[in-house]
Amino acid sequence: VRIKYVPTLAFSIARRWSTTTNKPIKPLGKNWARAFEKRHPELKARRVKSIDWKRYENNIYDKTDAAVLLENVYNMDETGVMLSKLGSVKVLVGKDDRRDYRGTGMKRTMVTAVECISADGRALLPLIIWPALTHRSNWTTYPISGWHYGFSKSGYNDSKISLEWLTRAFNP
Repeated sequence: VRIKYVPTLAFSIARRWSTTTNKPIKPLGKNWARAFEKRHPELKARRVKSIDWKRYENNIYDKTDAAVLLENVYNMDETGVMLSKLGSVKVLVGKDDRRDYRGTGMKRTMVTAVECISADGRALLPLIIWPALTHRSNWTTYPISGWHYGFSKSGYNDSKISLEWLTRAFNP
């Protein structure tokens, strides 16, 4: 229960009891919740991070099974990388123009990297997904041994590439 709601809940309970006991009730003071915590050593106030309900329901730490070894727990993630050359160039502008930036119509290329690591710290070799309709040998200047390469029209992962990753990289 959020601490700011504890006095309201306590006051509601006290009001209900007062109707049966005929005792008048006073409003609670601003430090009442802190005093309540001190009177109840089995309780502790602490800060918690907010997370989306969908993520909360899927929180793995609440659903771990001691029978499952850390070496059998994996996390796979996708990271999109935008490739482009947005360097600085010398331009001629009015003497009062103080902007040090300019817009560009440059086409940007999206590449996706699929990474996977086990709970015991082992990392699988990544999959790099290029935006293309066919495989091109000149995509990587220095290909890294063991890395996996794929392609899709958008450069994003899809079900076909995911299945290929499962069979080639995750469980060959």
